[in-house]
Amino acid sequence: MNILELQNVTISFGGLTAVDKLDIQVKSGEILSLIGPNGAGKSTVFNLITGLYKPSDGAILFQSEALTGSPPYRIAKKGITRTFQSIRLFSELSVLHNVLIGTHVLGQAGLFHSIIRSPLMHSEEKELREKAMAALDFLGLADKEHEKAKNLSYGEQRRLEIARALVSNPKILLLDEPAAGMNPFEKTVLMDIIRKIRDTGVTIFLVEHDMTLVMGISERIVVLDYGKKIAEGSPVKIRQNDSVIEAYLGSGQFRSRIRRKETGAC
Repeated sequence: MNILELQNVTISFGGLTAVDKLDIQVKSGEILSLIGPNGAGKSTVFNLITGLYKPSDGAILFQSEALTGSPPYRIAKKGITRTFQSIRLFSELSVLHNVLIGTHVLGQAGLFHSIIRSPLMHSEEKELREKAMAALDFLGLADKEHEKAKNLSYGEQRRLEIARALVSNPKILLLDEPAAGMNPFEKTVLMDIIRKIRDTGVTIFLVEHDMTLVMGISERIVVLDYGKKIAEGSPVKIRQNDSVIEAYLGSGQFRSRIRRKETGAC
């Protein structure tokens, strides 16, 4: 069953078509990766899904319901959350408060109860704090709840972003280059985390350049080049696709990376 569908989606900026008649189906419960060279339109796809951009043509469906034109907060409330390519944390706030920000779509008490500090408001705050702590515990950060976000290591900051995206109980999580800047150990930890998240029932849609991670964790891969889909399939199928190899890295670096992975050299 498809949880998310992009149907003939197109968007242009000036005279440049960033995404061109793109069709993608994301299956419920899978780990799907979107790859391609720099400038292929990968992050633009995520911005379209989450309502930051509006397509000039085509439709985006979530659980068979049209998303096109919905504002980002409504899309998040429906069950689609994301991280960004560049870390976007509130560096001076605590780890806990960064995650609590992600609970804004869950609040039900409203302005009146917030002003009078009603029992309903206190009960809701307690519940949201417990959810935030559970998310931190899941990501291995519960012991750092009072630390300022800026004091975390780079890998921990990446995990904190994921915790903030998870706290609202999404149905699908979009991860935009989560391994960027990580060392090999941190990438291994990240792969385990992504599998754990999927095992809780959350669908994963991933944009990533690290081929070791992509080939090691993906069940399907979609390849973009100049905004067009040029290939789709299993990691085995993609690594054998000469068009993908030439479009993605051109020089054969893609093939050599995959060979190193297969021989255990990565």
